[in-house]
Amino acid sequence: MIDILAVVLGVILTFLIVVVIHELGHFFAARMVGVKPEIFSVGFGKPIWSRKDRHGIIWQVSRIPAGGYVRFVGDENAASLSSVPDGPVVAGSLKAASKSAQAFVAIAGPLANVVFTVVALSVLPLMSGVTSYPWTISNLTVTTEANGLRVGDQLVTIAGDEITATDTLAGLLSRLPDVSEVAYQIERDGSVGAELAPRPDLPLIGNVADGSAAAEAGLQPGDLLKTIDGETVHSWSDLQRVVSASDGQLMAFVYDRNGSEMTAQIAPRQSNGRWLIGVGGLPLFTLATERPGLGEALQSGVSRSWDLLTNLVTGLAGSLTGQNDSCDLDGPIQIASVAGQAIQLGPETFLLFLAIISLGLGVLNLLPVPILDGGHLMLLGYEGATGRPLGKKMQAVLFIGGVTIIVFLMLTATVNDLTC
Repeated sequence: MIDILAVVLGVILTFLIVVVIHELGHFFAARMVGVKPEIFSVGFGKPIWSRKDRHGIIWQVSRIPAGGYVRFVGDENAASLSSVPDGPVVAGSLKAASKSAQAFVAIAGPLANVVFTVVALSVLPLMSGVTSYPWTISNLTVTTEANGLRVGDQLVTIAGDEITATDTLAGLLSRLPDVSEVAYQIERDGSVGAELAPRPDLPLIGNVADGSAAAEAGLQPGDLLKTIDGETVHSWSDLQRVVSASDGQLMAFVYDRNGSEMTAQIAPRQSNGRWLIGVGGLPLFTLATERPGLGEALQSGVSRSWDLLTNLVTGLAGSLTGQNDSCDLDGPIQIASVAGQAIQLGPETFLLFLAIISLGLGVLNLLPVPILDGGHLMLLGYEGATGRPLGKKMQAVLFIGGVTIIVFLMLTATVNDLTC
């Protein structure tokens, strides 16, 4: 069940944090090049609290907690980076700064979002630790103790795939054959041996959501799924694939409970465009972790940020060119739902969610659309190359086109949330 309070809190915190970080990038960059900020607002609308500092800058908290903005001297509105006001040039305004200074202020917002992502992904290993190498089993699920693996075993290979210091469990799982049991080469008490045991991502139920289809059918934590409508499910991803393709039809689930085979008839239910039965997985084992040093954590943060950026840019390009399935584009409803789930799962999960959203905001703002920072950079580039600003009629056309593109993407994403 969706916790409405968690969704609302998650959305508000997400908007406030990632947008305020974005605006702080513009703010500090402006101060560095002599552009004077007048107002820094957390939220929009009428202020409910404000204070003027010794530099004459008004810091305020406004009624609508949907982000924030920074307003510079001479601005006509809060969207200073996407407007081109007429009238005389005011000293200390963005318009009075050099083209390179304006470009620096424009790009500083997205850059701040990227920096936040790197910092957040560097902090996460310090909070939760990283997998120790060699991989060492720190905990086993109760139902698998008789399958040969033991707490303290060091894993050398899984299904013949040698484990290296750069491997991740997710990466290794993607390479496993489509079988329920695999061969493990382990080191135990100084000697190397082999054991046959279930794959790490076996379809073992770890939790059942209250009121879900699975709960009403009687599934319980500890149940091990065997088949769905006669199709063997070897892994958790098999379960997700079969349920996602169910279209809500009644399906026969065969599962093992404490050595006894049982059957349940379950019709998956749709939530945020996805067919679900309401269960969470329990891995075969957990691995020992250790706290990395600051240098190692930063290296991990940079590497993970680069991977995220690469996937984000590739996905965005595919969506804009029509190469990707339109359902791959999530909208505000899905993002809100994930924000609510992330905040309920704890600070580490929510910080990871913030890192992803922050990077997405930074990349989107660099699109060459006039209402975004990338559009401002595009206009500055044109003026620098030609020696004159783009004509007002063409600016108006580009502005309308940019708004149309953004509205179209938002509407498409929202329709996806409701129909995919």
